[in-house]
Amino acid sequence: MINGLKVLMPVLLCALLVVACGGQQQPKAYVSELTSDDSLTIRMGQWDLTRYHSDKLGMDINYPSFLYHQEMPSETSQELFVADDVSISVIVDSLTGMNYSAGQQMMGMGADLVDVGDDYSILAGMEEKWEYYSKVIDVDSTRVVTIMLRYYPEHGEAVEPIREWVSNFEVK
Repeated sequence: MINGLKVLMPVLLCALLVVACGGQQQPKAYVSELTSDDSLTIRMGQWDLTRYHSDKLGMDINYPSFLYHQEMPSETSQELFVADDVSISVIVDSLTGMNYSAGQQMMGMGADLVDVGDDYSILAGMEEKWEYYSKVIDVDSTRVVTIMLRYYPEHGEAVEPIREWVSNFEVK
């Protein structure tokens, strides 16, 4: 009899919870059918910042830990961090002898200016099937750092915390 109660008790508690919750909607994490936003959010989980020192860019980059550094030996002014449908590029442009910075090129491609500060601008736009959100930081009179987040439009809600990270990115 006692063993029967031990087995029956959790079932009764679940039934009481279902009745008590009535028709309330389940939280996103427990929905049985995942959308692309939900699946990306679950893969991202709770992330920390991982420190990466780039000799070729001459700077430290603290990037979200769910991303992976992708080696690109032929790119001398860019580091790339990726995970499935999301990528973050960190690009350092030398303004010496250069016609257009990355920010000017994005504006030429139709990017919208989202925010402007004393030494930075934030741009958002779309290129082919990707949306992007970037911050262009004017480090000094000879160097500009661009942090660009690219993602599929259906992941817009899921990457919101990464957009905030881009907005707050500082060159160290």
